[in-house]
Amino acid sequence: MRLKEKTHRKFVEFFEKISSMYQGQDFELAYSDIQRETGAASVTLKRAIQALAEDGVLEVNPGRNSRYARFRYLLAPQKTEDAAELSSGEKQVPEDLEQDERQTDCDGIKDNVLELLQLVDHLRRRVRNQEMSIALLQDRLAEIEDKVRKR
Repeated sequence: MRLKEKTHRKFVEFFEKISSMYQGQDFELAYSDIQRETGAASVTLKRAIQALAEDGVLEVNPGRNSRYARFRYLLAPQKTEDAAELSSGEKQVPEDLEQDERQTDCDGIKDNVLELLQLVDHLRRRVRNQEMSIALLQDRLAEIEDKVRKR
């Protein structure tokens, strides 16, 4: 099942971003959240998920109910042990080693800040969605109250 290149890229980038938020672990998402984030129709969503699973990009398992699924992004960038072996195998001057440790600490802090920013952004979107749902329910409740008063 083929997808348009733009659609394929959009879904791969979405799942890559979510996978990095969950640090490469399995994650459960509602289909509606995926649809909202990617802007895809439900038919396109199902086709895209199926195509990504067939291409070996995603592993899809049933979620807590029919509206959710558990995903594992299989193309997650994994930290290679080769890089760690190269740096430990080389003889370095203690000053260089100290500078590398500081750089590693800075990189770790940057990664943590980036992850926190992504989580805050995700929570902000969820809150906004809930606010919209509440506003819709309040409007419907007001309509019902008006109908009851007219009787």
